Amino acid sequence: MAFMFSGLYEPIPDVDLYLERIDYHSDRKPTLDHLKELIRKNQTHIPYGNLDFYQNQNCPSLAIPDIFEKIIIRHGCGGCFEINMLFFALLQSLGYDLFPVTVKCLFGSADPVVPTHCAAIVTINDGRYYVDVGLGLPSPVVPVALDEGSEWQPAAISPHYYSYKMHQEGDTILFEGYNGSKRMSLVSFVPQPVDLVDFIPLNYYACMAETSPVTQGIIVELSRENGSARIVKDQLTISSDEKVEKRILETDDDLNTALWEVFGIKVS
Repeated sequence: MAFMFSGLYEPIPDVDLYLERIDYHSDRKPTLDHLKELIRKNQTHIPYGNLDFYQNQNCPSLAIPDIFEKIIIRHGCGGCFEINMLFFALLQSLGYDLFPVTVKCLFGSADPVVPTHCAAIVTINDGRYYVDVGLGLPSPVVPVALDEGSEWQPAAISPHYYSYKMHQEGDTILFEGYNGSKRMSLVSFVPQPVDLVDFIPLNYYACMAETSPVTQGIIVELSRENGSARIVKDQLTISSDEKVEKRILETDDDLNTALWEVFGIKVS
């Protein structure tokens, strides 16, 4: 009998198709510059979204073939575990040295929180980098160096994204974020490897619990080359370097049109 959770450990079904989906056409050699480009492309082509588990009350599968079918083949959005695990599988297929970690999303809270997120630590030429493409707009759009002290590291391709500053507290690393107007604690993690099966209960809580912050209304977010786009509940916000546009999505047709035209999400 096959291992019940073997799908979590399967390779990317089609690396070429994944790279086509994110419009990546550069060299595939595992270097820091190429990693930066892969992150940027992933952030600007694959939207974060809770449509499956908010609208349909489905806890998404974390099996790599299932995520690939949903996000790459059907051009859907995904939750943090889906997007990150798929990206980590891509990096491994391309020869990157990495391991996954569990992450606590703080977003300014000083209260104890449940780990409801994941990221990866990628090692390149003895340097360690925090990689996270699944947090929505606060996600760093570059790998964040863990061995360069606690200076602010630009993690942005436009003023609408966060920069990151690292704080070490014992074994725990905390990232403070700054988006040009507000500073706050964003995430914390211990840079030690965890097994992928450990993400299954965390994913279930994040997607299904009434107390989870991502089950309170529709959320869809996507980084763009000159800004960002997001839907929170019934409001669409499109930000660029020049302006911010907001409008209310009054009907399901309005929502579905915005999902396709702004985020490239095909609604079945």
